[in-house]
Amino acid sequence: MAKGITLSLSDPAGQTILRIFRDRGFKETGEPNVYRLGDRLLFAVEPLIVPEERYKTPAEPNPYPTDYDAIVEKHSIEYMVVASRHWAESGQPSLTVHPTGNFGKAMYGGHHYELQPTAPNPMRDIYLRLQEAPPRGFQVSLEATHHSPTQFRVPMFFAEVGSREAQWRDEEACRYLVDCILGGMGDEGRAPVVLGFGGGHYCPLFSVKMREYAFGHMAAKYAVPLLTESLVGQMVERSPGAEAAVLDPGLKSGDRRKVEALLGRLGVPAL
Repeated sequence: MAKGITLSLSDPAGQTILRIFRDRGFKETGEPNVYRLGDRLLFAVEPLIVPEERYKTPAEPNPYPTDYDAIVEKHSIEYMVVASRHWAESGQPSLTVHPTGNFGKAMYGGHHYELQPTAPNPMRDIYLRLQEAPPRGFQVSLEATHHSPTQFRVPMFFAEVGSREAQWRDEEACRYLVDCILGGMGDEGRAPVVLGFGGGHYCPLFSVKMREYAFGHMAAKYAVPLLTESLVGQMVERSPGAEAAVLDPGLKSGDRRKVEALLGRLGVPAL
């Protein structure tokens, strides 16, 4: 099967990243905004992949931002990496990866209480590449599961550069991200797949433990009160191969008991 990359032509980082992918050898296929390099296909879409307006998913196109399941069926795509901008209030130059989904109401696109299937080992492979020699001043981390897309069958995850326009237009930083995506897509790692519960949004514990595990969906401590058996079931089902969970030791005792009970009902051990 081919491996997919997608980006938005409306995203300043996507614009920079597309030029670099083309410099790296991606060629037009004859299909509009579809490029190929070996077994990797790049799909450039026009709307933002994650809508900017809070609590509203644009009605058009439908499905928003494009029908990734139709793309996957047509091109036999194994998983999709979303190369994107990252924004943070701190403005810290960053390189991040994360799964997508909404534990609560959909704040930035997608459906309420729905998680998108992800690809834990490919995400780990790219994350480990990002850690090798990031540009000076850039922090590398996981992020907990958040925002859209949520509704497609194809496994997806984001690989991002941020946190401001200076970084989105930074050729060196975007080149590093592109090279890590391409290198990671060829690594074929086989680490044990786990889920993550607790900790901050930037997953300090899970980021370190990516050396030994491939994390699928991660619920930061602020999302734990929202968890239900259905949502944890989605975390398991949509993190292919998930066999256990890592609980951050900073979880409040009540939250820990809740997570352990939900995992126990699903037969998932906590490490």
